[in-house]
Amino acid sequence: MGAFNGDAGDSMRENQNQKLTTYDRGNDAWEEKNCAVEFMGSWWYTDCTYSLIRKIPVGPCWTVIARRTNGDLNFFRSWQECKKGFGDIAGDFFIGLDKLHVITKSQTHVLYVHLEDFEGNTRYAQYDEFFIESENQLYRLTKLGAFTGDAGDSLSSQKGHNFTTYDRDNDIKPETNCALDYMGPWWHKHCTYSNLFAIYVNGTVSSMERKGVNWAAWRGFAYSLKVIQMMVRPKYTCSV
Repeated sequence: MGAFNGDAGDSMRENQNQKLTTYDRGNDAWEEKNCAVEFMGSWWYTDCTYSLIRKIPVGPCWTVIARRTNGDLNFFRSWQECKKGFGDIAGDFFIGLDKLHVITKSQTHVLYVHLEDFEGNTRYAQYDEFFIESENQLYRLTKLGAFTGDAGDSLSSQKGHNFTTYDRDNDIKPETNCALDYMGPWWHKHCTYSNLFAIYVNGTVSSMERKGVNWAAWRGFAYSLKVIQMMVRPKYTCSV
């Protein structure tokens, strides 16, 4: 491997001279476990790696359900728009609540949330079960399993609560609509510790506290994240 240059930092150097590891061929240097299984992606692992593969799962069976990388696509949408989905799957988008219900109903799914701030730091949150109800049950977040990750848990408080948009107030805060007040459709309670579909702003904007793309357990309510990606994967079966 040759000399590094660039502004991303060198996260490949430690992988030099390492063998490719897959979920069924543990060729890495980690004696106790298989890095490809632990981090759900084939790679030239040591024990395991500093490359981005460690933060965003790759490989078979992951379905991206939502992505935000810039402010071009408005996520402050109506009930019908959130129901059907919006955006371009090749860029920023939301798959839609109807499709998400069908996917998570088909079998037990894992949820993975990738987060990135404007300083280039990344974190993740993973839940070992994820299921939302149909429209008849207001797309309630009925199942959300055990949390793992380094982002902190900013979603478990929303478990058991309905999806709310600016035109459909299904949260439990009687005097107000959380989606309207905090400018983002979500599984609001009263209101939320995460707001990933809120208004896209750059970093810390005090006047936009709770109204930006936030994950409070990591950067707090006043910080709006640069990139978020939500993904689901079957927990027990994966046909490729």
